[in-house]
Amino acid sequence: MGGALLGAAWASGAGRARAEAGERIENLIIGSGYAGSVAALRLAQAGRAGVVLERGRRWNIGPAGNTFATPEKPDPRAVWLPGADGTPLSTGVLEAFPCNGIIGLAGAGVGGGSLVNNAVLIAPSEAGFQRTFAGILDYAEFRDTWYPRARALLGVASIPDDVLGSAAYGNAREFADTVADAGYDPVRLDTGVAWDVVRQEIDGTLAPAAIAGHSLWGINSGAKRSVDRTVLAAAEATGLVEVRPLSPVRSIQATGDGYRVEYTDLAGGEARSVTATRVILAAGSIGTSGLLARAQAEGTLPGITAEVGRRWGTGGDHLVGIGGWPLPSDAQGGPSHLGLFDEAGDVPVTLLSFPLGKTMGGQLAGGLLAVSDPPALGTVRYAGRTVIDWPASDSAVARIAGAVAATAQRIAGARGTTSFSASGAPTTSHSLGGVVFGSATTDTGEVIGCPGLYVVDSALLPGSCGAAPPALTVTALADRCVTTLLAHLDR
Repeated sequence: MGGALLGAAWASGAGRARAEAGERIENLIIGSGYAGSVAALRLAQAGRAGVVLERGRRWNIGPAGNTFATPEKPDPRAVWLPGADGTPLSTGVLEAFPCNGIIGLAGAGVGGGSLVNNAVLIAPSEAGFQRTFAGILDYAEFRDTWYPRARALLGVASIPDDVLGSAAYGNAREFADTVADAGYDPVRLDTGVAWDVVRQEIDGTLAPAAIAGHSLWGINSGAKRSVDRTVLAAAEATGLVEVRPLSPVRSIQATGDGYRVEYTDLAGGEARSVTATRVILAAGSIGTSGLLARAQAEGTLPGITAEVGRRWGTGGDHLVGIGGWPLPSDAQGGPSHLGLFDEAGDVPVTLLSFPLGKTMGGQLAGGLLAVSDPPALGTVRYAGRTVIDWPASDSAVARIAGAVAATAQRIAGARGTTSFSASGAPTTSHSLGGVVFGSATTDTGEVIGCPGLYVVDSALLPGSCGAAPPALTVTALADRCVTTLLAHLDR
């Protein structure tokens, strides 16, 4: 899930926008999540300065441990809420974007989706990778080069024995036992979690946050290794990267010698613009695809490929509950730490433990997040606003949902209970596609027909990620794109 989505100009800032028109830079990055942070760091390491525009605010974690809203005490910090003109009524950390057929969740803030996800950082299996990327990307190249680099950047680690054995993680042990009883092998997942911080929560040095299942709106203890505190922090430390929070982008247009990007300075209440030689889009699938769909519709990027807006998908997300799960306690230790991989049938299903932060429906329940391989049947277009159409009733989509339900019920059956959808309306936190690598872009992520305009984020993935959460792959692919771009620039 990515950062800088479209916003609306404040009319009072029109004069300032004209005054700022002379600002000229070499590299502009839109979005500060996994992909934008990697782009900023790699550019800076090559000695190239850059500006990062991020629609959301900074979420600095301090000793008070009260940066984010919590499930126990929700408040406007939890929600990014656009107003009628696009200017946000609330600049909270998570947006629920209404698509036709599904709801797409997107992070808002410096750090993008890494602020609000469950920090699972796994690669798809070779078979899963080939299903998604065959003929586009080479699995051996990613296995040997880009995935190891991404893991090193993000600092992955699986749940340690002592944490897994603690009272706070009774839910994890029960998950492992139940999965085994259902005939699956439970697997410890690579995560972007600082387990030493979790240990401090367990021993009472820090207030409960991760061990209370908090994650969707951020973790107040700092246990989540979000990229604002890791990759992007390293980029800023070079002195070559400037991050501008609360700066949602409105439009982008070709100028003949670069691109002019108009954005709103929400802190100052002013409309601004900047012209860049190179623009790198990393606003997440919804943000990046929506921005380019608008440019396509309004003709501000002449020559842009017609492939923009095509092959969007949901990553196969389904939030599943196991009713009446007989947990040994009401432990909700998180974030996600264990999972299973079911690739025996025609439809692969990956189920991840998904601590809910609180019990559901007044009873104990186990939460699971499923990801799979849906077809990329969605489209992104602009009709006065970003519109995403997802054929939720298509038979191919229903086939995925049926496979997820079957796997979930097999687990529930091992405890003599039933599974159910835990999200109400269909929802995805893994929007993927819209500017697909190799069809809408070149090998560097450059948008076909738009020299100097690049996409490096989840919009590149064709609707799914081999039945795995996409964060690690997005990081790896962004690294590959920017590294390849830099090699071309140095020739």
